[in-house]
Amino acid sequence: MPRTGHAWNIVRRAQPHLRSALAALLTATLLLPPAALARQPNPETLAAYERYRTVTEARMDTDRQAGHFLYFDRFAAGRRAGIEAQLRRGEFYLEQLRTLDGDKKIPAPGGLIHHWIGAAFISGATLAQTKSVLEDYENQKTSYYPDVRKSRLVSQNGNSREVFLQFYSKTVVTAVFNVNFASTSTDYSPTQTQVRACSTRVADVENFGTPQERELAPADSRGYVWQLCTWWHIEEKSGGTYIQVEAIELSRTVPFVFAWLVNPIIRDVPKTFLSHLLTATRKAVLVRDKSKDSDTTPKSNS
Repeated sequence: MPRTGHAWNIVRRAQPHLRSALAALLTATLLLPPAALARQPNPETLAAYERYRTVTEARMDTDRQAGHFLYFDRFAAGRRAGIEAQLRRGEFYLEQLRTLDGDKKIPAPGGLIHHWIGAAFISGATLAQTKSVLEDYENQKTSYYPDVRKSRLVSQNGNSREVFLQFYSKTVVTAVFNVNFASTSTDYSPTQTQVRACSTRVADVENFGTPQERELAPADSRGYVWQLCTWWHIEEKSGGTYIQVEAIELSRTVPFVFAWLVNPIIRDVPKTFLSHLLTATRKAVLVRDKSKDSDTTPKSNS
């Protein structure tokens, strides 16, 4: 979901004689036809993303076995207490992460790997209520509107599901993606659950909301999103439920002449995405909780 504020701030801070040129460059970049900026990821890019994802999941397993189900559980007591207090005030914890392979970075030639984590606390909520929202794929088009416009459960086999979601974002340009996910839920204990969803297919959509709406061919992809994986960690404790979402996204890079301007916009996409996810999830859980209370409240006879 591209955000242009950073780039327009650069434009506004520029000297007058540069301002018009920078504004024209930003506008031209955002309005370039797909072929001018995009291409499909090459095998080396995809291999790097897969390696990054594998090493990241290994870290999650190691953390969980060490008793660190939530990412911030690994921090020293003082910092951890500060984050928990922040969450209990209704705020979010958001942080950009970087997975290393040993002590080395994992480069993705021709692509950008974005890695963010976010967490929130839902007072009074249970794990079961929260999990039911995250697994209710048929209704995610309502729970996560306007970011999700279409959603459906394609198939299910036990705790494994095939899911379809259509993502929508409108800033200077409108970006719409059809994404198929493979989703798996794992209950580690009565109070800890992970819901993992990784894309199996991503397609750009043009002419959204019109009779001419259609998916672009892979060769015409704009490359805002090539791959996407999310891991929800749900933990019920301390009078409520902690929700944590970790996301890894693979997107294009852009030609060098535009990179200094456009890459910061692309890098901000996952942070905005996670903020929207946390906000919508908390709201949906609280609505479901109130609905349950309403259903169980005895009705007086008049």
